Amino acid sequence: MEYLTANVANPEWTEYRKKNGLDPLGMQTSSVSLYQALMPGISNVTLRVRYYGLYAWLADTYAKRVGDTNPLQWQRFVRRAEALYALIARQSGQEGGVAGVTWAARTLDAASGTHIDFASDAEPGSPTHYLKQAWGAYGAAYATQLYAIGIFADTTAHGLPVPSAGIGDAIAHAFGIAAGALAERIFDAVQTAQVSRRSLEDMAGVLPSAIAAGGTERQLYESLLFAKAGLERESDRSRDRSLRLILNLVEHLGRIPTVQETRWELYTAVNAELDSQRQDQNELQAQRRRWWAYQANDLTHICYETLLKHVLDRLELYPDGVPLNQLLAELLDELRAVEPKLASSWAEFVAAHTPAAAGVEERFAKDLIRAGSTTGACTAEDVLTAIKLLAVVYDRAQSGREVVRAQFDDIDATAFHSVWTELRFLETHRDSPLDGLLANLIEQRVMRRHLWVAMRKLRYQGDYTFLIEVDNGLVRLRAKDGPVYTNPRLAPAIRFLQDIHLVDGQGLTSRGKQLMVNG
Repeated sequence: MEYLTANVANPEWTEYRKKNGLDPLGMQTSSVSLYQALMPGISNVTLRVRYYGLYAWLADTYAKRVGDTNPLQWQRFVRRAEALYALIARQSGQEGGVAGVTWAARTLDAASGTHIDFASDAEPGSPTHYLKQAWGAYGAAYATQLYAIGIFADTTAHGLPVPSAGIGDAIAHAFGIAAGALAERIFDAVQTAQVSRRSLEDMAGVLPSAIAAGGTERQLYESLLFAKAGLERESDRSRDRSLRLILNLVEHLGRIPTVQETRWELYTAVNAELDSQRQDQNELQAQRRRWWAYQANDLTHICYETLLKHVLDRLELYPDGVPLNQLLAELLDELRAVEPKLASSWAEFVAAHTPAAAGVEERFAKDLIRAGSTTGACTAEDVLTAIKLLAVVYDRAQSGREVVRAQFDDIDATAFHSVWTELRFLETHRDSPLDGLLANLIEQRVMRRHLWVAMRKLRYQGDYTFLIEVDNGLVRLRAKDGPVYTNPRLAPAIRFLQDIHLVDGQGLTSRGKQLMVNG
């Protein structure tokens, strides 16, 4: 019990922000760090690629035709443009991935005349906002990526964004050319914050799905995404390789894969390489190995978060708390009840469950995600599944040790655990009695770890994320949480490839095939 010393009782005058579900063991962060490097310039909330052109054109048009360097004026301009875009999307009726369409639906339904005035709802700080975020979708989703991907650049003259020389200027110009006569009408609507229903119908040509297949705008997005826009950065090359891996998979399947299919196909392909001890050296295979390391890391924290969920479910039986030693003993007794012939050591346990048959990891992970639902119960059988999955991932990680080390060794191991830290921990204890190892893992790598992570979040972020508390030698439940995957930007990346006509419902388009052949 000496390790669990965090006393988190709250006196009645204390206020805190309760914020559950955010990386309870500090292990998801290492996955996030890696997928950011694998898919830079795209995020999980940059849903359509044409927003990149829209913002480039807005920044260019604002600089040339408004020119006010007051950030409030730029903020108002952006918010009005986004509100207009939402109205256009809603009027078209079939456009996904556009911010503010729920507000647009209400606004259009409530409008009695032929004209819609959206000045009040787009005003910064308005109580009747089209989006709650102060800077709209631009600030909440796109601004960071516009700079990261190279469309926006800073200027010493003022603090407002400007299109970068080269690709930023080119995309802004191409969007304006594609808009044609609509560009002037859009600018006028943004300036007046008024638009007619008829104009909204006419403006559908600037929506994300309306990128012309043979146009310059489409080609520029392709050049940007596939590192052919004059930018010689490793981040651009990394994104290029990841997108090419997706195109390869589309070609292999003959259709667009789901996010989960993409994750597992990349992972199993490297497993086969490791099993055959083949070392392909091309850059796409090297990138595939990095995606494999990402998936192995996600599987590792799912195993640990399953153990945490089982602890939380067990604590629910003791509303007044339970001594740690009793809790650990009960957990191990439960495990022995479902697996009477539990191996004597970690090495023996791993040997009994490896080499794993194809698809085992995916089946185990699905079972754990389902069992780990915060509304369900995580049983001792699920704990055994988590330990088996951990054994399989451990065996894989040993085979791909250098790949794992290369991706995670430079991450602060004190603050952020990963498949690399856990591989080394388990290697250190490979010959220890399994009962002692599991008790150690649950107490220190799960419970103690959670308290440490939650305390840091409270201290540095003001977020209260404690799922357990310790008081007078007793462990008590505070809240529930369960294992989750991280989200590696694959869904918007696939959507971008559709937007620029490289993939469709039949697989690779003719342009997609041409890109695969000629680069």
